Amino acid sequence: MSAAPRLSVLLVNWNTADLLESCLESLAGDLRSGRCEVIVVDNGSSDDSAARVAARHPEVQLIRNERNLGFTRATNQAWAAAKADFALMLNSDTVVPEGTLARCLAFLEAHPEVGALGCRVRYPDGRHQGSCFRFPSLLDVTLNALYLAQLFPHSPLWNRNRYGQQSFESVREVDCVMGGFLLLRRAAVPATPLLDEGYWMYGEEADLLYRMARAGWRTVYYPDASVVHHHSASSRDPEVGALVYEAKQRAILRFLWKWRGAATAWCANAIMLLGLLPRALGWALGDLAAALRAGRAPRAERLLRARAVGFHLAAAVSPARFASSWDWTRGGGANQS
Repeated sequence: MSAAPRLSVLLVNWNTADLLESCLESLAGDLRSGRCEVIVVDNGSSDDSAARVAARHPEVQLIRNERNLGFTRATNQAWAAAKADFALMLNSDTVVPEGTLARCLAFLEAHPEVGALGCRVRYPDGRHQGSCFRFPSLLDVTLNALYLAQLFPHSPLWNRNRYGQQSFESVREVDCVMGGFLLLRRAAVPATPLLDEGYWMYGEEADLLYRMARAGWRTVYYPDASVVHHHSASSRDPEVGALVYEAKQRAILRFLWKWRGAATAWCANAIMLLGLLPRALGWALGDLAAALRAGRAPRAERLLRARAVGFHLAAAVSPARFASSWDWTRGGGANQS
């Protein structure tokens, strides 16, 4: 009888067949060694993702959903099927170099007070990709609305939510690490299911890690191992750009509603709306100029503009929208970025 795996790798896929194939190939050595099991949840892909996994990777446990259930629900499916004491939430658009999993597991085993770990993340061209975040706050919402975080992305002061996108060279305790590579100690997860399904996608890792922090567990950034992340591979289609924006804003507001109270969430929504209005005016002037040139704004851009303003106005009138779960399959779907 073979020994139980040390690690369960949880992968959610939506129409990323080629990238998923590369990801699974990068895990092949760990799979063959028996050190890990891989669970792929296919979220109703319209490409041949699931068929490829079944045909080329029979050792992978494949769960097929008939439709896109959202990132959080699909991840919870994988978590329920996992058997190991450690679990890795991994995006399908990542490549894991040899030795990364072994080094990260060794660190967690040597530091029993650490409940979650993220490693160094790079773009395919080798550039550093910021992967550490602070828990959402009213201050960070304000800095984003004033566009200070965007104007000074490498400033730890103005872009404090992302730690100024710094490339830390030593182990550091942080609030959050990117959910695209999030290694978890099963014993540290405070409840089942793993993720709050009120988050469709985005923000679910912040909620999880905040719950773990409240229970006394530490989250660390570990730079001595790395992964390659293609970034937003499932959500590049411009047709879902508006939905991605709304998902991100809902995630922030849901977190603030849940952990900071309704008044804080309402204030955050008002600040987001005020920050958006000058840009909405710019969009309107741009559309007017396009119309004068006998053209028109692309459908996806019009959808983004209407939904961006409309969502915040509706949320201001009905704050309970922050606390409600949301299913965006009526308009599209994507995996985590």
